[in-house]
Amino acid sequence: RRIRMRSYSPRVRAAPPSRVAPAKAAVIEAAPPALGAQLALISCFTHMFVGSFDNKRQAGLDAAAGLAPREGGGHEHITCRVQRLDAPGMDTALLADYRFPARGDASFRTRLYTVHEGAAPGEVRMSIYRVGDDTLKALEASGFDASCVAWSEADFDAHIPDCEVTWTLVERGDGAAPYFDGRLTNGDVTVYSPVMKQSIVVKDSLQLYEDALWINDRGFDQDGNQLYGNWRNVPYKLERAR
Repeated sequence: RRIRMRSYSPRVRAAPPSRVAPAKAAVIEAAPPALGAQLALISCFTHMFVGSFDNKRQAGLDAAAGLAPREGGGHEHITCRVQRLDAPGMDTALLADYRFPARGDASFRTRLYTVHEGAAPGEVRMSIYRVGDDTLKALEASGFDASCVAWSEADFDAHIPDCEVTWTLVERGDGAAPYFDGRLTNGDVTVYSPVMKQSIVVKDSLQLYEDALWINDRGFDQDGNQLYGNWRNVPYKLERAR
């Protein structure tokens, strides 16, 4: 999974990077400069996104402070595993599975992503898809090993409209490693949730560091009542596990 990068040495730490060697995109000498830069950006993003993350430390600190999840202002312990897919005919394709370890490792969200060129330099665009029931069964039978599933373009039919995410590379200029900042491309959106059986207003903010994934995904009903996410508007701070 490692990408050839200049001055880049991945490491695992307890918090997002503050002063580490800058994460440089892969060098693609054979491509035209503009195309090479964009391919390098997508490769860099994928390298940082693929892997396993969890917020066990954050959930423990919240519990010690007396902050219960949801209305209590705390965070549940969640995990996220992102795998690269071999899906013919698709852009760079990924599978993400989100789970509650304290609830028998129950999966609460499984999504397919495709990653492609953004509208501006330094941007990566991500489209999101629901996973079909038959594919979910195949994944469950394989222990959610994406390499055991024969992926095809048909697996990407259930596109979730208006939920594309634009990730922008942020250069901090203080010796700290750059990171990707993710926002809903069209701003807050209203979508129908087949799980909740209602329309929900989605507000989303994400940050992807070389060793952490921060998720501030919140949903509200049509009257403004919060349904999920953190009630204090504090991101779920998942640290890279591997």
